[in-house]
Amino acid sequence: MDEQGREPYGEVIPRVKQVRVGGKHAELIDCQDTSKAGMADRRTHQLIPGTIKANSTANIKAELGQSSDGRWRVVGLSIREAACTPPSS
Repeated sequence: MDEQGREPYGEVIPRVKQVRVGGKHAELIDCQDTSKAGMADRRTHQLIPGTIKANSTANIKAELGQSSDGRWRVVGLSIREAACTPPSS
């Protein structure tokens, strides 16, 4: 992004669909609402037209592990190809 003179713009709204916990491992599925996020010009901080897409989502899978200190930490993160529908707010 920086090489292209761009920076993130707006906000991504988390919409957690599912959490599974088994022992010291957990998986979280998030259908993020990205309809208010786009890219801005790094120099002017102005929105670049066409970079915000209405009704868009990102299907995210986060894998977490519980460390010896008891804290949960992200150990894997991926964007899944399948489309997703956010849960009702």
